[in-house]
Amino acid sequence: MNLYLRILVALLSTASIGLAQAPHAAIVTGEVHNPPSRDIAFHHEPLLAPGPSEHPIVLDEQNSFALLLNVSKGTFVTGYYRGERYFRIPFFVEPGDSLHAVVTFAEVTEADSAAAVESDSLDSTEDEAPPAYSLIFSGRGADNNRFLAEFWPQHNAFDPDNGLEPEEFTRRIEQRRRDEFALLAEGREKHALSAGFIDYMTAFFNYKWADQMISYPMFAFRDGHWMRRFNVKPSDRRAVPPDYYDFLQEIPLMDEKAIGVQEYRWFVVNALDLEVDNALAEEERRPSRLADRYKLSGLGLSPAVHARLDSMYNANIRLRPKLSERIDLSGLGLAESAQARLDSMYENRKKISASKKAAWLGLELSPAAQAELDSYEDHHMTFGMEDTTRIDTTDGKLTFHLPLAKNREWYEYVNNRPLSAWIDLSSLELSPAAQAELDSMYSMYQDSPPPKLSERIDLAALGLSEETQAQLDSIFAGPSFPIFRGIPERYDLAQQKLQGRVLYWSLARELMLGISFDCEAFVDARWQSFAESNPFPEYTEAIQAELNKLLTLQPGQPAPDFTLNDLDGQPVSLSQFKGKVVLLDFWASWCGPCIADLGTLRKIKEQVAAQPVVFLNVSLDANEGAWKQAIAKHEIKGVHVRSEQVAQAYNVSGIPRYYLVDPQGLIVEDRLRLFDVEEVVAKIKKHL
Repeated sequence: MNLYLRILVALLSTASIGLAQAPHAAIVTGEVHNPPSRDIAFHHEPLLAPGPSEHPIVLDEQNSFALLLNVSKGTFVTGYYRGERYFRIPFFVEPGDSLHAVVTFAEVTEADSAAAVESDSLDSTEDEAPPAYSLIFSGRGADNNRFLAEFWPQHNAFDPDNGLEPEEFTRRIEQRRRDEFALLAEGREKHALSAGFIDYMTAFFNYKWADQMISYPMFAFRDGHWMRRFNVKPSDRRAVPPDYYDFLQEIPLMDEKAIGVQEYRWFVVNALDLEVDNALAEEERRPSRLADRYKLSGLGLSPAVHARLDSMYNANIRLRPKLSERIDLSGLGLAESAQARLDSMYENRKKISASKKAAWLGLELSPAAQAELDSYEDHHMTFGMEDTTRIDTTDGKLTFHLPLAKNREWYEYVNNRPLSAWIDLSSLELSPAAQAELDSMYSMYQDSPPPKLSERIDLAALGLSEETQAQLDSIFAGPSFPIFRGIPERYDLAQQKLQGRVLYWSLARELMLGISFDCEAFVDARWQSFAESNPFPEYTEAIQAELNKLLTLQPGQPAPDFTLNDLDGQPVSLSQFKGKVVLLDFWASWCGPCIADLGTLRKIKEQVAAQPVVFLNVSLDANEGAWKQAIAKHEIKGVHVRSEQVAQAYNVSGIPRYYLVDPQGLIVEDRLRLFDVEEVVAKIKKHL
């Protein structure tokens, strides 16, 4: 029996859900000729689970694979490989299918491979032209996939032009939908398509069209290309005719049969986002809901206390405090009127001028050139992958393009400027000594730790016990959890707009999204209520499983072990560094913030160089050449390995992400921050 058959037999005999237990099982087997890589992954959108499911597979010696899926109705299963080259091939499977696929890639020449590695791009992208391939299907479900193989290249070739005017854009994508239904009609004549496949493709065409329609106004033209809504303010959303959204009357927001079609999920999210954006468009700064950033659920606060705490926080902390509230001006002998003037001047302090930015960058400019820079009303700085500083004045806007390495330097420069650099103290008729003292007091405040929450808000007025006040101080002294703009509002809006399974599927998806992006406080504030009201246990079980994974990554838990090859191809395990402190750095060559952090990391490494500390760098680079090139270019010290799977095991959804592991192999910090070098060094030395 060859290895391919042994894999299939083992898969069927040891799967957690066997065929006898799972009548909805579908089997996908296949062989890949001239594979770009032995590593392949399959992705599908389950009907029951609120998020996508991933199935990584390694081809056997015969370049074959076998996959057992538990599907309750027809769904897309996308095979993809992302490395020096990229491909994505959709399959369609239904309960009881036993589909066999033969994938044949065009042979890749050595010149092609070298060109891929030596490309200016540091990472392969989905926009790269995939290698040519052919598909042959057999077994149950083959006809559905023969049509899909014919349709998919045409589907991918259509790219809606978001630069078109609304009428022309609408006409084109509506025509595209009609063409797709015409192709499906032809396919029904040519192939024996199943009823489930026809239903799926019908939902796919309709909700793909609806999502493109609803997404169109969410694009805005920036820096030479169209960007989606999440990169621009809601108020920047493009204007459309009053009747543009009439199309929403043609497509149902609630369609239980479409659950499991990815395009339907996107449509529901964007439809809710549309209303959320409408509500937030006029708000420059919406009030902060603390339960979305801090884990407050264990304090037993009533909804009324939560609301009052939010109100007091936004009134006293989130808004910029007056200068007189930040430093004690009474010792300077300033009259109340002078203090009020100083507060006003600080509140309306000027931005750093363009000529001062140029001077900070070391650009030697004549007085006339400096004056020309300062004549631009709109000027800002961007940080990218460029190695040199560049000035751009396109469209009458002044932009300084800087290397990412300058990002932290600029942050430190801005935050360490004396008060006299922000406002003209001489207008207050202060003596030079008083001005110097004021600068000194301002600098001391900048360097001092932030006051406790109880020092900024009268927590006693909320009727809280001293113990609860101390707990709140402790919570707010630690890092807050991230929260994406609009997610809490979208969750709440779904409860108003949706019903039945679609409602709980949507809520579960938002909670899963919150888990995957470390928005733990957002999840924590809603999880219990969801679990108590949700009538569909499969959603509760799916979320509970993800929460259980998070518990294994909390401080005090053993860091998951792994073994990967280093730059020399030698195996490296986390467990081999027992007895040493390990700083795990999840990064990638294409990650701007990761590169920006290298300067800080270099300082940390220098200060603990003589200590038993290991800097274990885990790259998420799919492109091996780009990975090695970045390490050499930036002279990144430490142990280097590469794996996306390890990042998933550590629930890394965004990078850079840092874990600190003690000599016993226990997690000390699961989201270490690098803002303060001395603080990080102290944490490392504490556990030596």
